[in-house]
Amino acid sequence: MAQRQSSMRAPTVPLVDMAALGERLQRWRLGRGYSQAALARLAGVDTMVISRLEHQQKPRLEVETGARLARVCGWSLDQVCGLAPVPALPASRPPAPQFPPGMPAWLAGGLPTSTEDRKLGAHILAWQVRGATLTQIATQLTAWGVQPFGARTWSRETVQDCPGRYTYSTKHRQRALLLEYGFRTEARQHAAWWRRQRQR
Repeated sequence: MAQRQSSMRAPTVPLVDMAALGERLQRWRLGRGYSQAALARLAGVDTMVISRLEHQQKPRLEVETGARLARVCGWSLDQVCGLAPVPALPASRPPAPQFPPGMPAWLAGGLPTSTEDRKLGAHILAWQVRGATLTQIATQLTAWGVQPFGARTWSRETVQDCPGRYTYSTKHRQRALLLEYGFRTEARQHAAWWRRQRQR
């Protein structure tokens, strides 16, 4: 006897637009100045969940995760899933360039003295305020062929140590170093960047 086919068919197209979800979540988070770690803590989820959602690396959204995000963002589940519009969502903004298109001329001679090293420390701080990570900065300096001052290779630690030698990683000295080398915009943005680092 032939099996009766169900008239209910599973949908072939996913109901939740995961790419749109990640983009909306990132816009909401950045609009409020939260790091991924801070949002994860508020929602009670792992930081990797936020990262994978924003980078569109999660194939599906679990109900529990959706409910936790909805509570933190003040959205309904329909809004989280993209089935209803989200009011007052900050517009997405293209990230500002973090690095110059080519190696700065003053770096061509390397870092023979602490004078050049101090100047690079100010640039590293400025790149961080613009959004560059320590790993990205290490990769860029390596690509330019710049030898670290007092070290063999660039790493997260050697990048962090460069400005740290002159600021002792204190808020006011970092801002002073930025101003010393003309990074006025980055100096104004430094306080907000500093708060985000402390939330991670």
